[in-house]
Order: sequence, then structure tokens, then C-alpha cells
Amino acid sequence: MNTHVSVPIPSSLFVSLVDFLREQGSNRDPVTVVATAIDYWIENASWKQEDLMPEIFTTESRGYTWKYKDSCIFLPHGTEIRMPYKGQYHYAKVEGDEIKYKDAGVSPGSLANAITNSSRNAWRDLWIKRPGEKEWTLADQCRRKAKGKTADQERG
Repeated sequence: MNTHVSVPIPSSLFVSLVDFLREQGSNRDPVTVVATAIDYWIENASWKQEDLMPEIFTTESRGYTWKYKDSCIFLPHGTEIRMPYKGQYHYAKVEGDEIKYKDAGVSPGSLANAITNSSRNAWRDLWIKRPGEKEWTLADQCRRKAKGKTADQERG
């Protein structure tokens, strides 16, 4: 049994669809095209959530997960990262799921290395300030806190 439901759409949108089909030389039924468009949307919404379902795609759910061996900290969207080097601060920021430095996506290690042009330990050189925090925290302290250890516990 094939049943139908009427879905109200603006008349001007439907007329635009009819005009578009005509301009393209298509003789497809615009009502069928609307149904096809809904099928297409359903098939693509799960992997194009940012475009097709912005109401569930929020920057609050985005961020960068910094992992190394048994260490892992989450840096939510908007987190600021800085590194003091040769008397000045260099800044990066978490935008979406990436750390951005000079408009390029970087890892924490490549950020520290890019700032110094040498091999550095990002855990010991980068300072973190998550959204809503007032103070900067050394990345290594964030890592220890995430692991549930204090500096005194780690020293023995």
C-alpha cells in the first residue's frame, strides 16, 4: 500500500524547483524530486552533520584530544595554547577539532617544534587555558591531573 502525506513548503520554493527542472531540460515530476531530495538528505545527514544538522553540531562538542602513550587530555574548542620562547609568547588555539597555529592545523609536538625550530617536549613547554578558565596551566600538569596523580605522587 502506497500512502502519501502532504508536507507544506513555501510556494515560491516549489515554483523555483519547477523552474530549475525546466531550465535543466528535465521532465521529472517535481513532487517525485522532493521525495528524492528527502531520501538524499537522509542518506547524507549522518556524515555531513555540520551541514545538514547544525542544531546537533555545536562547537561545545568539538575539541582536540591530545594523546601520547598512556596520557590523554581533551582540549575543547576555544582552548588557548601558548608557549614562552625567547622573551615572547607564541599562541595557538583549538578551533573545532584542530589546533591552529598561523592558520595551519598542528599537533602539540609540531607546535612546540615550529616555535623553536628544534625538537621540544610539548608536555613541558606548552601552557593551556581552556574556555572559562582564568589561569594558564602547564600541559604536563593537565596530563597528571587527568591521570589522577599529583607531582608529589609521581616523584615517589
